[in-house]
Amino acid sequence: MPQVPSLEHNNEVRGESLDLMKFIDSHFEGPSLFPSDPAKQDFAGVLFSYADSFHKAVTSSFKEDGINAETGMSGAAFDYIEDALSKFNDGPFFLGQFGLELNKLESYKQTKPDPKLLVESYKKRYLTKQ
Repeated sequence: MPQVPSLEHNNEVRGESLDLMKFIDSHFEGPSLFPSDPAKQDFAGVLFSYADSFHKAVTSSFKEDGINAETGMSGAAFDYIEDALSKFNDGPFFLGQFGLELNKLESYKQTKPDPKLLVESYKKRYLTKQ
């Protein structure tokens, strides 16, 4: 299964988010994508490794419970994310102000999906009878 985001540079493809962020930071100029604080670096690894579990838990709850995020694994998945958001207490984003920094980058703004289109996509995928 292809991973997103990915980067091809010098005929080499990188697709793991954490590795991709480290590669970009070490090979390109601009604001760092990865936190400088070692505790935040470690936690970034934990968050990225949890992303697949979170996605699977949430999307399976859509299929099983008709978008009821308060039951089963999806409730625990959201609890984990809620705890992660408050871990460093330095902003409403994972690992501090990372989300705000991204929104300032023109390259990110050009590739950022429209939230309304995402909602419609999920509605079509999970609310229609299959």
